[in-house]
Amino acid sequence: MFEANVKIITELKDFITIVAGNREILNKFCVSDCDFTRIRKLPFEKLVLLIAKLCKKTLSIELENFFGEMGSSLSCSVSAFTQQRIKLEPSFFTYWNMVLWGSYYRYYNNAVRRWKGYRVIAADGSSVSLINNPALSTYFGGQSNQNTSFIAAKTFYHYDVLNELVLMAQIKPYRYGEHAMACESVESLDEDMVAIYDRYFSNYKMVALHLWQEKEKKFVIRAQERQNMIKAFIKSGEYSCITYMYPGPMAIKGMRKSGFKVTKDTSLKVRLVRIDLPGSVEVLITNLWEEDGHPADEFKELYFMRWGVEINISIQKNILQLESFSGLTVHSVLQDFYATIMMTNLHSVLIKDAQNTIEDTMKHRKYPVKVNKNKSAGKLKVNLVSLFINNDVENILKILHAHFIKEVIPVRKNRSFQRVRKNLQSKSKHKTFTNFKPSY
Repeated sequence: MFEANVKIITELKDFITIVAGNREILNKFCVSDCDFTRIRKLPFEKLVLLIAKLCKKTLSIELENFFGEMGSSLSCSVSAFTQQRIKLEPSFFTYWNMVLWGSYYRYYNNAVRRWKGYRVIAADGSSVSLINNPALSTYFGGQSNQNTSFIAAKTFYHYDVLNELVLMAQIKPYRYGEHAMACESVESLDEDMVAIYDRYFSNYKMVALHLWQEKEKKFVIRAQERQNMIKAFIKSGEYSCITYMYPGPMAIKGMRKSGFKVTKDTSLKVRLVRIDLPGSVEVLITNLWEEDGHPADEFKELYFMRWGVEINISIQKNILQLESFSGLTVHSVLQDFYATIMMTNLHSVLIKDAQNTIEDTMKHRKYPVKVNKNKSAGKLKVNLVSLFINNDVENILKILHAHFIKEVIPVRKNRSFQRVRKNLQSKSKHKTFTNFKPSY
């Protein structure tokens, strides 16, 4: 894994070099063709590293620290940084992330984890709290009633739960909705993926979009118990059956808006699987057939894997402080969001080697142990600039590896706690302020 990580970092560095050195490619990530043509203290190569570093302190301190890490005694002003970042399209971080997970699958090869040959993709969305200013309010919107209002964005992810990688991420206006983003994202699923959805996505259209692709996409969707088809299945006492879904008036209308001509007789063949839980019954809708080697008793564990995307969203918000944005414009919010996805994935890849090491060397402990993601993310941030400007990548990775294996926490399985919503607008520990950032 160590050698694979060296190759991955090398490809990420090469991507920056190639983009910066080719004007035609660089223009694809610039707002204007004349951007990044003059010599500045923050050229393209430095700017993307600074944004990827996820600035959470007051910007003057972040800039001073960054230039110090770059080996320069001269910093730039906050105004200069603000003017430079306007030139950079947020899509750069999306493509940089694609280079990251693409090289991961290539270099990890047989170490890539799969379920019966499939990559397990948890598909889910979340809300991101934003500061209430005219620019963000106009673009992202939010919600209000007679007592309060808030500004927020909607996000949606395709997350490889076994390899802990975000393969696709979107951020849209609050009213756009997770379901619309999920429908748009079905085409991005590959043949070797099985997508898992919670019950919010249990409807005719979502099933149809998976079945009617040029090559059928595999899925598992938790059903809504109020559906008549599901009520009848639960009452039957069966644990698995083949049935057909038919569209209602709203589904027919929605499908036609999306360019599909359906009638009340347009059926979808699906499989229902019953999952018994303490005190309740869940039903899953899927196109993983029993005759293809998928018995009913394996679906409980498969669906439980979906929880991985919730954990990843928590890491983004509570460890990498996603909702504490470094700017108050739409552009800066988009940059910070996609940079956070990139850094979440980079962190996930780099700690895998350390996780293997502690599993091999700490078998004697009472509980299994894992890398402390909070402390390891902090160490990665501190060493990020060195990792990308130092020619000796192996040495920096060894330094990080030594840090990662020192900071471990026990894994106590089969524990559960009641979910308590402390803040209806945001579950994050961090948020954006208009006039304050910590300087420490």
